[in-house]
Amino acid sequence: MKDFRLPFDEPIFHALNGLKSPLVDAVMVFASSREFGFACAGLLVLWVVGTLRRDALRPVLQFGLALLATDRFGHEVLKPWIGRIRPCYAMVQGTFRQLCEVGNAGSMPSLHSANAFAAAVAVTLAWPYAGWVLFPVATLIAVSRIFVGVHWPSDVLVGAAYGSVVALLLHLVVGRFVRARKPAAPVAER
Repeated sequence: MKDFRLPFDEPIFHALNGLKSPLVDAVMVFASSREFGFACAGLLVLWVVGTLRRDALRPVLQFGLALLATDRFGHEVLKPWIGRIRPCYAMVQGTFRQLCEVGNAGSMPSLHSANAFAAAVAVTLAWPYAGWVLFPVATLIAVSRIFVGVHWPSDVLVGAAYGSVVALLLHLVVGRFVRARKPAAPVAER
């Protein structure tokens, strides 16, 4: 694994990770947890289906495809290829706080951040109203990864950009497929 840091990585990391508040710690640890991610995904699907009913297929499809593509490609290709060490393994113990357990599969991109933004962009492109809720939640998840000490700020930014691009590309592909499947409008006779 390579240890490389952008100029803003350490100051922002220490500023967020150094905040010590039992309440904020608890919120950030929960926002970084797998349980929070699964709960958000389940609530999102229920909200979309409950609100949009028959029109829920496209946002739910884009959401599922974006998560699958972002997570698998990020885990199998990007993390090994970039090979960046996490701050909790690169820094001297005692100079930071690590508030949750994490593997050493590579730091960049943050897949929590990538998945959260992939979901937010995928659903918002199909249902713009959802962005008012989804982007703040995605940002909370992304920032929590720095706060708990397992990602550099640049990991989170790259993850957010990567997830957003994947979701945008899937939106374009799904849109093209939907347009191709629509029956042609009848031609009016004169």
